[in-house]
Amino acid sequence: MNILQKIETLSQVIPSNTAITSIRYESAGTFATDEKTFTDLPAFVRVALLVTPSAQSKINVEVWLPENWNGVFIARGNGGMAGAIPYHTLAEGIRSGYAVAQTDMGTANGRTGGIGNPEVWKDFGWRATYFMSVIGRQLVCAFYETNQFKSYFYGTSTGGQQALAMAQRFPEYYDGIIAGVPANNRTHLHTYFLWNHIHLRTPAGECLFTNKEIEDITDTAVAFYQQCGDGETGDTFITAPKATPEIIEAFLSFLSQRFPHFSHPQLCALRSIYTGPVDPVTHRRIYNGMPMGSEKYDCGIRNCQAPEAPHFYPFLWAFGSNYNGRDFDFNNDMQMIDDCLAEDLNANDINLDAFFARGGKLFLYSGTADPCVPFPDAVGYVQRLARRYDNLSDSCRYFLIPGHDHGANIFRYGSAMLNGNIELSDNISVIRKWCEDGLAPDCFDFLPTQHSKGYRRLFAYSTSPDSSADTPACSDHYLMRKAKNQ
Repeated sequence: MNILQKIETLSQVIPSNTAITSIRYESAGTFATDEKTFTDLPAFVRVALLVTPSAQSKINVEVWLPENWNGVFIARGNGGMAGAIPYHTLAEGIRSGYAVAQTDMGTANGRTGGIGNPEVWKDFGWRATYFMSVIGRQLVCAFYETNQFKSYFYGTSTGGQQALAMAQRFPEYYDGIIAGVPANNRTHLHTYFLWNHIHLRTPAGECLFTNKEIEDITDTAVAFYQQCGDGETGDTFITAPKATPEIIEAFLSFLSQRFPHFSHPQLCALRSIYTGPVDPVTHRRIYNGMPMGSEKYDCGIRNCQAPEAPHFYPFLWAFGSNYNGRDFDFNNDMQMIDDCLAEDLNANDINLDAFFARGGKLFLYSGTADPCVPFPDAVGYVQRLARRYDNLSDSCRYFLIPGHDHGANIFRYGSAMLNGNIELSDNISVIRKWCEDGLAPDCFDFLPTQHSKGYRRLFAYSTSPDSSADTPACSDHYLMRKAKNQ
């Protein structure tokens, strides 16, 4: 069967609620979108589809099928609210020989499309990723005439939410899953953004900190932690920014000594954002605070004191287009937004029995200097898994990367030596080594010329169920509410 005949068969395998909007053979060379031209691509078949599981849904999916396939299917995740196909990940995948799938998560109409629309909440939370996975696998089977292939999911941030949602809801689709900086505790993460926004602006709407002050705070945090024994002399990052109330007060005192001009309202604001959102009635933590040493990065102080809180869309979806975030009640409204959105948007379930039972491997990582998806929540998720699974490290590995912000990636500065002796250059290679060769990732070694952060060896985070005393405080509000409702 030639390639044109293969293309003709693809329309016969898609679900009934799906329409192929474009299907064509792309010869090797370049591929142009409205925004960018991709070069050095192999020949491939591009399949674009529209999925409508409900009358209010509009999910775009693309599957790229390289002519010279390496026998592996990869589905990729999104960032932020999604809303568009990230073509760079499709191009990246087929250059390496993978068949690749992507979705816009059903949010192409922007944040207004989800206002009062539970179907869009489902699409964004899990349904678009589910259909991308089903359709992608079906097209791979049909085009390459085989059902013997490995499947992997790789996502960061919102893609980390998608990754964990698939492991929890649809464990049969992927052999291995990579969840980087996972935004899986979605409703509480966005409440953290709103909490920071409220505390970093005056009632008149003025910003509390200048850009120079934000830089000074981060630099001082690094100096403070080094004085306390964190890391090595000369490090420009914090290895383990724990944030107990005592540590927060000690840092604020240290900051005031270095910069006496910081005012009482500024110090109070910092105390609030390091503590994190708290239910004023129950006094339970809703989400962890901003990690010290992350203040100057994306979604840190600068972004949170903008005229609107970062990533405000869940509040509009739940409360309407005219909702004013400064009116948010961190008790009653928190319950309302959880009741409205958490079932579809959050991926907090620790029951991975089915995924692990079929040999699935879960590879997670976070950066210690990420104010956008702060690492303590991922630490908390891994610790809850450890309390459920006696031998969690057989199926799940988590890496906490010192000094990395929201762009955290083990291979951010080049290749690394897996377990000290195998050079790799990307996360997909790690999960493949684990799933296909049985080589679990214990540690990574970096060459000094490749890694500007200074550390040389990165070990997997301890998944001992009794290790919580050595880690920062994490969100417990979700678990408390869940227990109360059972």
